[in-house]
Amino acid sequence: SSYANHISKIQYIDENRYAERDGIIARWNTLLTYEVELDKIIEKAQAEENPALEGAAMVLKAQIFHIMTDTWKAVPYTEAAQGESGVLQPNYDTQETVYAGILADLKAANTKLMEGGSVDGDVLNGGDIMLWRKYANSLRMRIAIRMSNVDPSGARAVLTEIVGDDTTYPILESNDDIIGFDWVGVSPYFEPWYDDKISPRDDHGMCKTFIDALLATNDPRIGEFAHPAADDGEYRGLPAGITEGEEGFELGTMSRLGTMYRDIPNGTNHYMRYAEVEFIKAEAYARADLLNNAALAEAAYEAGITASCEEHNVAAADITTYLADENVAWGGAGSWSYTNLEKIAYQKWVSLFKQGHEAWAETRRTDIPRLSAASGSIYTGHNRPPFRWPYPTSEYTLNEAVVKSFDTSIQDRFWGEKMWWDTRTGVN
Repeated sequence: SSYANHISKIQYIDENRYAERDGIIARWNTLLTYEVELDKIIEKAQAEENPALEGAAMVLKAQIFHIMTDTWKAVPYTEAAQGESGVLQPNYDTQETVYAGILADLKAANTKLMEGGSVDGDVLNGGDIMLWRKYANSLRMRIAIRMSNVDPSGARAVLTEIVGDDTTYPILESNDDIIGFDWVGVSPYFEPWYDDKISPRDDHGMCKTFIDALLATNDPRIGEFAHPAADDGEYRGLPAGITEGEEGFELGTMSRLGTMYRDIPNGTNHYMRYAEVEFIKAEAYARADLLNNAALAEAAYEAGITASCEEHNVAAADITTYLADENVAWGGAGSWSYTNLEKIAYQKWVSLFKQGHEAWAETRRTDIPRLSAASGSIYTGHNRPPFRWPYPTSEYTLNEAVVKSFDTSIQDRFWGEKMWWDTRTGVN
């Protein structure tokens, strides 16, 4: 979330300066452990002839591989999670290969979910098979739009198939369909940002980039995203990754995360929102190389904004006013001089609050908003936040030959070779 300039660290700021601890980068191992566990669920589901459970596990497997490849680019996929079968030094697959694989996996998962069975004990979607199918196909749309600048024909084929047959390929269609994990709200199962708030750490505040953008458009969601600063009641953010010389600010002068995101012990971690689906449709329809329908693009754009505003308890009249703002309204240049496509990207960035990984990915893909590297970065000479994470130390210890064949273009741990789908120029 700090890479995307949604939040800032106000204490223990090193990670905002890209001094990431090896223990954080080692989440690679946690994600691959989940893949091993999901493979066991799939085996169990096959043995019990429960295709719905198999399909649900396939969806989660695909999403985790998507997170991994959008974090590290080349990752184990074809040979991943096969240690018990003797594959102890798996080869990595290119990001293009991983994308093709997870798109196929999600399509197959949708088919499995149609074949019957149940997902008992489902703490994510409550055993709702249709919601799992919507999740699978909406993820396919996310992946298709992510790769659309480098493979527009492949993206167009996926998007055309899904929007052209909502019976076979249902997608999220209202805020009732939001995919998210609701925390229990009893120790130790508190929502993580709430848990940070009540702990001695209390690390997070709002980022200046995000707050300034919300204020510039009189965004009616601001009161849900953030609290005003305690000292003067003004909304004010802190730049992400300030220098050591800038640490003299008072905590009471900074906006903190809003009630629905940080003050509720049983809050939600969002995996996918309905608003995101509408913004994916809006971009696809707005682009001549994809679905090319200006009227449907505008309708989806406004539906995405409306959905995000309603999710944040904004009144209908205030949504109407917001849609008329010069930097929001479809078709007008406004003071930011954003095109319609850039407005879609901006609104998507806002709507992805608390989905830091996706917001970071979208700013790497679209360069909207235009972000700078942290002023306090321990690596100088870069003009954007990180392109990627470095591979974890464990890979250099346990899988040295493979990892070293894929790390030759990495610079300063976080930069150098961009994601396959990142077509930006002039960034470093």
